[in-house]
Amino acid sequence: MFSDTQNLDCSERTEFRFRLNGEILPEILIQRTLVHGEPIGEWQIVVDIDGLGRITIDDNSNLWDPALPQFILEFRDETSWALLPQAERWASVDKGWQRVTPQELVEILESAGAIKGEE
Repeated sequence: MFSDTQNLDCSERTEFRFRLNGEILPEILIQRTLVHGEPIGEWQIVVDIDGLGRITIDDNSNLWDPALPQFILEFRDETSWALLPQAERWASVDKGWQRVTPQELVEILESAGAIKGEE
């Protein structure tokens, strides 16, 4: 799934948690589109949804009807969240969840060293 990424030492990585439309995702896949077996284009976020299969999460910009349901993608930096005093966590309205576009999430994961392209 991460055909053009390198795994990093788990002890050095920031832990993240993800939600899609309010539901916790057990995992997300970060991949590039494969054309004739070769990865091309920008990173994409793909999720596996029970009963539907794998779905690429987009930024909702190409909906033909604005009334259609949109993807709401969120993440929480679990490493930073765990360092906050318990009183702050309890008082937090958003509980540390931050709404992002798929591209913003890819940039956050890249800057945190969670994904790394081939050099």
